[in-house]
Amino acid sequence: MKQKSLSASLLFALLLAGVMSALIFPHAHGPAQVLAHSLWFLFLGVIGFLILKTGRISRWRAVFFAVLAWGFLLQFKAALLGLRGKLFFSPEVTEVPYCHIAIVSQIFNYGYQQLLAFQSGNWKWWGPLSLGFLWVVVTLAIGRGWCSWGCFYGGLDEGFSRVLKRPLLKKFQLPARLRDLPAAMLLVFALLSLGTMLPLFCLWVCPLKITTAFLDPNDAVRKVQLAVFAAVGVMAIVLLPLILKKRVFCGLICPFGAWQSFFGWIHPVRVTISPNLCSSCGLCVAACPTFVLTKENIEDHHVSGYCNHCGECMSACPTSAISYTLFGRQAQIQKGPSILRELAEVNVLYVFAGLLVGGVVGSLFVPAFLARFLSLFLR
Repeated sequence: MKQKSLSASLLFALLLAGVMSALIFPHAHGPAQVLAHSLWFLFLGVIGFLILKTGRISRWRAVFFAVLAWGFLLQFKAALLGLRGKLFFSPEVTEVPYCHIAIVSQIFNYGYQQLLAFQSGNWKWWGPLSLGFLWVVVTLAIGRGWCSWGCFYGGLDEGFSRVLKRPLLKKFQLPARLRDLPAAMLLVFALLSLGTMLPLFCLWVCPLKITTAFLDPNDAVRKVQLAVFAAVGVMAIVLLPLILKKRVFCGLICPFGAWQSFFGWIHPVRVTISPNLCSSCGLCVAACPTFVLTKENIEDHHVSGYCNHCGECMSACPTSAISYTLFGRQAQIQKGPSILRELAEVNVLYVFAGLLVGGVVGSLFVPAFLARFLSLFLR
């Protein structure tokens, strides 16, 4: 993305912080919460300003994404594991609510349960349907970009993938037949879960669900589950991202990424390679953190449906041949004030939508953690 002027960047930051304030502030109570939310909105504004002023979408998005993920762990996951207390520690343990990864990996079970809820006539059982409504809203807002802008898990493997400047395995290439692994896992676990009526992906694969609600009561089985969780977590979230500089869990394991690739087309924004500008240098292939781009993609000037709009390829491209477009076409206002033309670009509008969605999601737990921390000093 081309760098924007100082005035356009500042106005973008103010608009983002202002919209977030209008959405969230009415629900903030007490000085600690107000201050915590203010800091969160300020942080979002700064990230938006830096993206526009530098033109580096992915660099500053990754900073925001990592904060989103670690805020989720420190507030929400810590509470589930009984780490509340004065700051973290407490014997209290609570159950796990619905999760987007859990739902899609047992989507047939979920649909069946909602059918029974409708047939029962008990409207209280229909509550989980609201998650489906929220998914539609998010998909309409950012499409496939959830996995790089809104997912509160995605910043984990992305953070570790950015620790080193260069990959330790520089010439690694993912075999083409493995690129559809997430789709295969989604289908397999959805069918197996339907056959057993159990959330098998959560029970046996996903290291992000380590809580009492997803552990077997049998001690031997529970130990095997913990061993698998630990192995998948260490390899796919920490070690392989460090070695390859790739988002291994999000790119190759998470079934929600495959699910979103199926439905992301309903959003009009695409990541497009311009044949007129592309020099076929291959830098975007090396830079892509989720194994989406290949040499064949560059030759065909086509981006896979698995793309999650992180913007890394745009930053790597020396000819600015890659950008966000509306159905493959650039749409830009030709007349009017220059600041309006800058802010009306597809790139800018998509960044605004991504930060807004991620900011609203983060408002559920990042300010809460900050408020709990600040309350130690505001008593």
